[in-house]
Amino acid sequence: MTKLRRGFKAEAERISACVRRDLELEEWDPICPWELAKLLEFNVVDLSEFEDRLPDQVAMMRSCTGPKGFSALTLFPDGDNPLIILNDGHGLPRQAADLAHELAHGLLLHSPENFGHGGRGKVDKICEAEASWLGPTLLVPGEAALRIARQKTGLRTAARSYRVSEKLMEMRLQVTGARRRARS
Repeated sequence: MTKLRRGFKAEAERISACVRRDLELEEWDPICPWELAKLLEFNVVDLSEFEDRLPDQVAMMRSCTGPKGFSALTLFPDGDNPLIILNDGHGLPRQAADLAHELAHGLLLHSPENFGHGGRGKVDKICEAEASWLGPTLLVPGEAALRIARQKTGLRTAARSYRVSEKLMEMRLQVTGARRRARS
């Protein structure tokens, strides 16, 4: 497990609060990563849009399932806005998490070469760890986790409200200490 730099988790919460303000949301409101992509001027295209032109490649990308399967990819066309290709064969909670992860790279100003999209396939573990932390923070910020815990909202209901998986919601409740903080 790659260690995050000191203060990064607090920075991720501040970034999440900032993008919510830009989207005119409260700190605890659910966020739509597709709306965030528009705000950041990232174009999002579903993998299925390539099926007619590249049927074999799309089929191959869809055949790999599970955590190691194709989820999303950010491309940086010359002179154009970044383009995220999102595997729309996954459920919406997974798509939201994958999109938030890719947007996290953009918000953190990671160089494309450092998250595997520079043509060399080299992935900077620190950049990936940061995006893996910020992505879920964008979807369920600490203020939201605390509110969920204080209101004693069930895991399934909370996950549905935030359009995330129960696993992601549980992880955010744990890492923020929301349940413990709600009891005190």
